[in-house]
Amino acid sequence: MVSLNSKVHLLFPFDLGLELDFTGKDAKEFFKAIAQRKMGILSFEGRNFQKAEFYTQVYRFGVGIIQISFETEGDINYLARLSCNVEKIRAGKIGILSYCESSVESLVQRASKYATYRYEHRFGEKEIFPIFVLTEPPAEDADAFIKKHQKALFGLVVGEADYDSLSSFVIEQQRLVNFGYYENELILIKRFGAVVYSKEVNDIVEMIKLSFAQYWSMCSYNYILDHELEDSQKILKDIPPYYKFWLIPSAYQRLSREALDFDGDKISIVDSLYNVLANIPKVEADWHLNTLYHNVNKVFNIEELHRTVETKIQKIEESYNSARDFLSTNFFILLDIIFFLSLAWSIIDTYLFYRIATK
Repeated sequence: MVSLNSKVHLLFPFDLGLELDFTGKDAKEFFKAIAQRKMGILSFEGRNFQKAEFYTQVYRFGVGIIQISFETEGDINYLARLSCNVEKIRAGKIGILSYCESSVESLVQRASKYATYRYEHRFGEKEIFPIFVLTEPPAEDADAFIKKHQKALFGLVVGEADYDSLSSFVIEQQRLVNFGYYENELILIKRFGAVVYSKEVNDIVEMIKLSFAQYWSMCSYNYILDHELEDSQKILKDIPPYYKFWLIPSAYQRLSREALDFDGDKISIVDSLYNVLANIPKVEADWHLNTLYHNVNKVFNIEELHRTVETKIQKIEESYNSARDFLSTNFFILLDIIFFLSLAWSIIDTYLFYRIATK
């Protein structure tokens, strides 16, 4: 089988749990300083990869991407095996996931001084997304290359290690689609990997990184809102009835505190949802890149996640509004009871004075 030269980019996304301020000289210098550095030797299946590069990119909406890049050579089966077992790559004596995690923990501590907002919860899932950039075009055109190596390419981009055993039904349901513009341009991307050969490879890799970061931010917001939804429903459940009027002030205080905390989260989340857009030159003016950007977003299911986040925000607001209405109703019921008791006491008091006066 033909050996392929490729540059591998491993993307490790992470949630900082912060909204960041990139303005100011200190902040710019800090984020510039964390950007890029050399790594030691990486290894996989006894093979060493020299001159690996470690690059960190942090987005304003509180999500970052660690990108580890190195060059390798091997046939398509080797690349598929590497993709499906990417967590087994070692950086020196430790696994690649542990190496990235330790870098993130250090970064979170240092970046917190530039935070404009901090979330109570932080999304902590771990994943590595591999991108294989072929440095030379395949011997045949892209369509013939995909047809010839269909199962191995399928395994590479969906993370299926046992790709040789896949049925035609599975492959047809998750059919490989080449998003390339030219005959020899190869752009395959699924949820767990990508293979690219293109003259515009730098823009394409940046596009994938941005979409992946946006996907991760949606997952992070979804995670945060699950906790918010649970808290709001608990508050609604624990609101005291009117006959336990002595508990109403503390319940109102708790509701106000939780609602204000949620308002802070909501402002940051909505700002990110609507104002963090693709900022890659040429995308809007280039039909191919623009179409590719929308297709990459579909791969990561960003629009559906966006709708899910908006729905949860709406449900939480409804819970807090219901709690306010319930507390207000209970408060007015309590006032009515106090009024009628006062009225009754006035009548009784007047009657007693009348009886005393007539004796």
